[in-house]
Amino acid sequence: MPSSDTEMARFWLNYSHQLATAIRYAEALAAVERAIKLEPDSAEAWYVKGTILNMQARYQEALEAIEHSLELQPDNAAAWDGKAWILGILGRRDEALDAVNTALKLDPEHFEAQKRKKRLEY
Repeated sequence: MPSSDTEMARFWLNYSHQLATAIRYAEALAAVERAIKLEPDSAEAWYVKGTILNMQARYQEALEAIEHSLELQPDNAAAWDGKAWILGILGRRDEALDAVNTALKLDPEHFEAQKRKKRLEY
């Protein structure tokens, strides 16, 4: 078992990924929240929390988690794409386009952002 808070946070974050992949979102959310408790400044953990909340259709909470992730790491293309995903679901198309364009500015090869931009422009 990991010994430091950082190692424990990584363990819980990895476990949350496994649970989310298995479509066990409530358990995945609990795991990522344990990671955040150990490392509250982990942009990755906040991003993962946002994606899990989004999968649970808890869109406003998801958006807040993604935005917190972006406060911690504003150059994360995946988080900008995640924000675009949530904003698109919420019907906030112009904001979603702005977010996806930011993602593509940071990483022009980001495949999900490329697909999302096409869908939003359609």
